[in-house]
Amino acid sequence: MERIEVWRESFGPLPGVRDGDALAYEFQLPDRFVPWRGGTLLERVFVLLDLGVSMSVPVWQRNDRTDRSAQGPTTWYVDLVQITAEPHGFVIRDLYADVMVPVDGRHQRLLDLDEFADAIESGELSVAEAVDGLRRWQRFQDRHLHAAREPQGYWTDFPPRALRALAALPAPLGPVVTAQ
Repeated sequence: MERIEVWRESFGPLPGVRDGDALAYEFQLPDRFVPWRGGTLLERVFVLLDLGVSMSVPVWQRNDRTDRSAQGPTTWYVDLVQITAEPHGFVIRDLYADVMVPVDGRHQRLLDLDEFADAIESGELSVAEAVDGLRRWQRFQDRHLHAAREPQGYWTDFPPRALRALAALPAPLGPVVTAQ
């Protein structure tokens, strides 16, 4: 495992650890977030570098705009991202499309394809970036959520096995940085 730094677009550097094609990084959420009972506001995010997706189980139950109580504390939030390797670490850019993946038997929920389309239309996301993103998004879903063509009663590999060693690392991964 290798210590790295991660930037979420312009927010960072954040402490992280890379293990092959996967990495994890952490940051502290501000006090306007309320954690799940008995939890903290230290959020660990995992990234599959080969697929360009990031994912976490959000540590917060609610903030001043959103109440996640119905989702429960075991629903993963997966983002399509663009990853740029830099000499100092990795820069992660959110590419709008998301999927919520409950691990309690409920079905997945795809979100924000309208934002993805708006970004293409406005020129914020090039057609080449969008095409690459959609192909990686499909590979992620096929590899980790539903490898079979027909729906199954289980996820293919979710949470991904590649994240297990990173998930087992004690927190914090490094100096705690608070998000704004």
